[in-house]
Amino acid sequence: MRSRYYGTPEQLKFSDALAVYQYIVPRLNKTIIRHGEYLIDTQALLAPVNLDCFHCHLVHGHNCCEQGQPYSMHGDNLTLFEEHAFTILEAYGDDGRAEEAREKGLYEQTADTNYYPSIRKYKGDCLYLIEDNGKRLCAIHRYALERKLDPAKLKPFSCSLFPLEIIESDLGLLVTALTSETERFSRWGDYYRHRYSCVNPKRRPKNTPDEYFAKTGYVPAWMWARDLLASYWGENTVADMEVLLGLSK
Repeated sequence: MRSRYYGTPEQLKFSDALAVYQYIVPRLNKTIIRHGEYLIDTQALLAPVNLDCFHCHLVHGHNCCEQGQPYSMHGDNLTLFEEHAFTILEAYGDDGRAEEAREKGLYEQTADTNYYPSIRKYKGDCLYLIEDNGKRLCAIHRYALERKLDPAKLKPFSCSLFPLEIIESDLGLLVTALTSETERFSRWGDYYRHRYSCVNPKRRPKNTPDEYFAKTGYVPAWMWARDLLASYWGENTVADMEVLLGLSK
């Protein structure tokens, strides 16, 4: 029984791979619909999510790029990133991070990264997390936009994937999202649902300003990673999936 987190070289532990199998089988051809190689989890992908990232630090004290680091990359995603990696650091990091990365390397392998090579931390945060006018931003994303590159192809795939989850399994390619049922095998685990309003409105602190994680900002989880999937799989494939999800005709 083999499973891998899509967009990374990371294999699931046997217990997690078994949990994926046990999740898919009773739902197959019911709420999980097969479309070619894809297994579309129509229920999870419609779960309400509001990625109000710019307000996350204000509401929760930190966002997911702070005190964290991306999942490992591979393939064309890794190749493209490495072509620009130090240019990005030199363009936006005048605080010694570029020098440290050249000395120690871009990646580190620790228990926190499951011993797969991941972009290292700098002062406790992702190496590419920068601050501009009080906002915490991804330097990779900013660099891509300013140079008219596709952020989805340049950033680590997993960074753009949240709150979706994609897992390669013997049954097919499961396309799902983070929920109370999928967190037991998802790369995201239970951390986000227990701490952040974006995927769990119950975690929104009392007295939070109405415009922060506003109720009207919650849309199907699918919508947040739609453009990413279109970049990798093509617009036609994504459009077909949206028909199955009832989001398009």
